[in-house]
Amino acid sequence: MRTIFAALLSVPVLALSACQPSAGTDADPAAVTPVADAVPASATWALDPAASRIAFASIKATEAIETHFFPGLSGEINATGEASVTVPLDQVETKVDIRNERMRTMFFETDTYPTATISTAVNPADFTDLATGERRQTEIKGKLALHGAEAPLYVDAFVTRIAADRIEISSAEPVIVYVSDFDLDAGLEALREIAGLPSITSAVPVSFTFVFDAEV
Repeated sequence: MRTIFAALLSVPVLALSACQPSAGTDADPAAVTPVADAVPASATWALDPAASRIAFASIKATEAIETHFFPGLSGEINATGEASVTVPLDQVETKVDIRNERMRTMFFETDTYPTATISTAVNPADFTDLATGERRQTEIKGKLALHGAEAPLYVDAFVTRIAADRIEISSAEPVIVYVSDFDLDAGLEALREIAGLPSITSAVPVSFTFVFDAEV
């Protein structure tokens, strides 16, 4: 997939196996405290859907920008290091009911492709060694399965230990996803025609926040 970084999501996105410390962390050293109750590397981590979101933007007629998001995410990092986030495409929220329906039926075709999945293999020890309040920047490498197609995913992300048993993974920069990589061109053209627009950009900026809780 031709994925580049620009100045969101989400899906699932997660390859923490590349979690190498930056030259420094963004947390105030005085605010960083040791982890009171260390979580074993063998623990599983469950996504908190209420605190997690993938957001994206659409650019119409060259300069009109609208923002959208996916609620209801699910996911986990299991004891063997397999990580995944499932995106319920039929829950896409564009803040306009008729547009939600068109996105589901004409673009994502959720009757056939109800979900998208972001997956990778990780080493939990790479983030369980963070102290509470500490943040690390890393490159995430994984796969995005969407609309019957699959492509590699590369993301620059922050990993933050927000509690002894809770971590947050968020995009450091939006990721640009191209609809042509997932055979979504026809759906995009159908949306453009029915809305009477001169254009809808086929490059979509995506950002995400994923919060995971340890399940020991």
